[in-house]
Amino acid sequence: MQNKYKKLILSILLLILLGFIWGSGYSIAHYAMTHGVPPLGYSFWQSLGPAIVLLIFCLVKEGRLNISLRYVRYYLIAGLLGIALPNTNMYFAASHLPAGILAVIVNTVPIMMYPLALLVRQEKFQWLRMAGVLLGVIGIIMVVSSKSSLPTSSMTWWALLTLLSPLFFAICALYIVHDRPKNSSSLSLSAGMLIATAIILMPLVIDTHQFYPLNSFSTPNLVVILEIILSSIGYVIFFQLLKLAGAVYYSLVGGVVALTGLFWGWLLFDEKLYMWTVIAVICIIVALCVVTLLQTTQRSSNEY
Repeated sequence: MQNKYKKLILSILLLILLGFIWGSGYSIAHYAMTHGVPPLGYSFWQSLGPAIVLLIFCLVKEGRLNISLRYVRYYLIAGLLGIALPNTNMYFAASHLPAGILAVIVNTVPIMMYPLALLVRQEKFQWLRMAGVLLGVIGIIMVVSSKSSLPTSSMTWWALLTLLSPLFFAICALYIVHDRPKNSSSLSLSAGMLIATAIILMPLVIDTHQFYPLNSFSTPNLVVILEIILSSIGYVIFFQLLKLAGAVYYSLVGGVVALTGLFWGWLLFDEKLYMWTVIAVICIIVALCVVTLLQTTQRSSNEY
């Protein structure tokens, strides 16, 4: 019983820490994008840096990274849909939106994923989960239409464009469920995806002259390095959390990320939260909890 409580406490601490780390990334990206770091260059480093760290972990733990044709195709497609496109889109929007609002919008993945999963018959219809989706959509509409948080029409358009990121994440999640290689570990697949993403982005970065050299100790460079370190630590915590507590706890990370993003936006950039935005954020977080917790509960019951 004592070990059970220790495991519960550790799971909660890892959940909060992971949400804090990932939620901090939106403010870091906002700072980097508004201080001369190009979006494609930033996206490249945030793929290559964690890729190297995860590859080392993978080689130490599993001895090799599978590079057969089947796996390489998976790495490329998943890396494009789940990292390259959504992250780059998010970084382009980062300089045009408040960091807190960016964090909330990007973490609406489950709200988009459930209707898509119904379309491809990967999930069963549940009224309560669909109600959660509708609540989340209401929250998103409230955020996008908020003149207090998004005072200009250009910010509204950037908020709408940012919605492509969770859409890509959702499509990638469905692809992963459908096409994931058998007997593969999440660690090795993530390392492969990140490596593939860096390879995909490299010619774009060079062709658009957006490569950002980390050749000095300027503040923007240190910020890029900081996010590489935090992102790498986040991946390690992510795998440990899945191993320790399973998908139920991980499903709550999105809510912690959103709250952390709002906190850093308020603290670092003096981003004010108006009542309309607060209500919208509450709607989205409640929707995330309803959709994800019912999803993991349903899957757990189907396993027994």
